Amino acid sequence: MNRERFKVIKGGGGKTSGPKYKFKRGYVTDTRLMGVVGMKLFWENEEGNEYIQFFHLDFEEYGIDGYESLINGSHEEIDFISAKMMGGLGGRFVRISKKEGKYLLNESYKVNINNNEALPQGMEEYDFLLNVKINADEAFLVKIWNKICEDVVDDLSLINYFVMRAVGMDKLGQNHLCINDKAKEFEPTDRAYTLIKNVVEFSYADGDIKYYNVESLVDLDKGYQLIISKVGIKQTENGPGVYYATIDNRMRISSIEATFQLKKPEYILVYSIDDLIEVAEILDNDKPNAMQNIHETGFLYTEFNPNNNHVKSPIYYLNGDIFAVYFITTQNQLAVSTFTEENLAEVKKYFAGKVFKGIIELEGEFKTDTPILYEFVHSGYEDFFDFLNHEE
Repeated sequence: MNRERFKVIKGGGGKTSGPKYKFKRGYVTDTRLMGVVGMKLFWENEEGNEYIQFFHLDFEEYGIDGYESLINGSHEEIDFISAKMMGGLGGRFVRISKKEGKYLLNESYKVNINNNEALPQGMEEYDFLLNVKINADEAFLVKIWNKICEDVVDDLSLINYFVMRAVGMDKLGQNHLCINDKAKEFEPTDRAYTLIKNVVEFSYADGDIKYYNVESLVDLDKGYQLIISKVGIKQTENGPGVYYATIDNRMRISSIEATFQLKKPEYILVYSIDDLIEVAEILDNDKPNAMQNIHETGFLYTEFNPNNNHVKSPIYYLNGDIFAVYFITTQNQLAVSTFTEENLAEVKKYFAGKVFKGIIELEGEFKTDTPILYEFVHSGYEDFFDFLNHEE
């Protein structure tokens, strides 16, 4: 597979003075409430060429954790890098100013410093944007936060985002959702962890405040914790806000109990393929937004939904933003999984298309009570049926 189709700059030439770039425009995804944003900055350099910088910014643990750049890129090249770096974030791009771009970059850079996380390669290209003091008054902060966050108009999204930000120890994100200082003190964890499931159930209303019981399953890296809390939501002229939040109980649970908590059906299709490289190249072309990983036994593609509507559900799952997963094995087999019947129908239709005619053939279709495809990916098996026989 040709994964180096475009000329991407991977470093500078040991410049002794800062580069002189004229800012043209910038864009950022409105996905800050998920803890990450993608950002593109367009400049004109001293030679009159267009210079584009692409950033992946994490605000929980990793800070600036992705960077690429391009000179005089075509629309196709720009879209390819954008899709590769930011296509899985599920948001839309919003126009930002130079000052706003610098502010976001430096806020994310603080996470690198605080967590001792290394910066991505190519720092010499963007270090002129770091350690820049930004005069961020209240009006500026309100404006930039309204850009980088989608409008939260329902209680379920608000609570899921609120707990997600709190579990990730993302105080800025958490505080943005609060309309009461006491709610800002909600601390379900003592460091940044991952919310993998959140169940929200309406409890009662007291005046203009609606109270919800919330059950949160948290991945502690070495174990799991179930956190029971109560969250109160109040409507304002700007939409709902978190007015009250308190923790009722915390309990450690076993991995077996966590697996039971995460139980949900997975739909799996297994195809035989004539040429794994040919199929991989088709997926490369058709699914540029998919995250790609190379494993010992094959190539893994994870395709995400184009939005974050899974956050609107009363039962939020971390992997709820996945549309489908495709694993091409070194034994010329393609295993595909998805979690809804609607997505399954779309996947079947896609692989029944003309481009796959004569090069793949359906060998089996399965529905499991708990997700197993990732187990197969990491099992060392190259054939899904051998994997199933071993599991039995």
